[in-house]
Amino acid sequence: MPSEVTSRKSSRLNSTGYYDTEGEPLICYKETRYRIFRRHRRNTSQLSTSHRTEEQKNRKRNTDSDILTNRNSNILSIQNTNSRASTVFKIFGILFFLVPLCFGLAYLIQALNSSFLDSGPSESPVSTYVTHTTMAASCEELAKQIRKLQDRQLRLENYLLPVADTLPNYALESQGACVLSHLSSTTYHAPAGWSFLWIPMWLKSADPETVIKGDSPLVIGHCWPFAGERGHVFIKLSHPVTISHVSLSHFSRNLSPTGTITSAPKEFSVWGMKTFDEEGTPLGTFLYDQDGDSSQTFKLPDHKKGVFHHVKLQVETNWGNPDYTCLYSFKVHGSLADEGHKGADRTPTSGCRDR
Repeated sequence: MPSEVTSRKSSRLNSTGYYDTEGEPLICYKETRYRIFRRHRRNTSQLSTSHRTEEQKNRKRNTDSDILTNRNSNILSIQNTNSRASTVFKIFGILFFLVPLCFGLAYLIQALNSSFLDSGPSESPVSTYVTHTTMAASCEELAKQIRKLQDRQLRLENYLLPVADTLPNYALESQGACVLSHLSSTTYHAPAGWSFLWIPMWLKSADPETVIKGDSPLVIGHCWPFAGERGHVFIKLSHPVTISHVSLSHFSRNLSPTGTITSAPKEFSVWGMKTFDEEGTPLGTFLYDQDGDSSQTFKLPDHKKGVFHHVKLQVETNWGNPDYTCLYSFKVHGSLADEGHKGADRTPTSGCRDR
């Protein structure tokens, strides 16, 4: 009777349900066999020797490759240098041939042009005449424009200047006019405010000739004073004149430190005479405006009363100064006497020495 083989059962596996009711395992594992090779240890000295030999071989191999690489790079650099040098030589060679060629062409062209111009026709006299005519016309036009600008400047200056400065003045000392002092009022001398040996001193005043100096602009204080508010000045003109305007000047009220010009003449009259010993012809009575311009010009009502050699300026009143009146400038305007006028003489009158 065959003997029954009892299988080994693990109590741990049985408790976890590994076996069924018949005692057979529920999970089957297939066994795979693997062969395990055991490595034998080599000798350490032999291994280190072989390793060193291998390293030496690799190092030699690397050195050989580096030498080859350096040699190739040197060869390439030499080739590049040679190629650059050859390129430079080629460029210089081309320039060496081109530069003389260019100079030769330029010289040839210049020679051809000069020979052509020398052999060509001469300049036409008609073209020269036309050129000169054009230049003359342009110069004439430029001269006209310059004259127009000068005329405009003159008109502008005349507009800005006082009227008395734009008219001829026949009562001007530098042109031959003079003041007859013995026929004029007495000069006023202001007291100096001190005395010498109980004798009062007086300040020196300007002469009557100050009135016909023709100073412009006026200098404050540089005037001829006469005593009181009524006085006159007798003037011998530089030429025999038909008088049309007279001008009287005094410094402006705006320039006065006190804001007043009480010594300025107010009402005055003008007389014309052919000789200094005659009574004279009244030419007009005028009023000097203290609020007006410093130089004021007055037109005579009738400027055709005759030709006069002398003029008398008669001041009737001033603007409030009871002591003296100041005359800065007096001018006589008009035109020279006509040659056909009876008794007319266009020559300058004689000097004051002949009075």
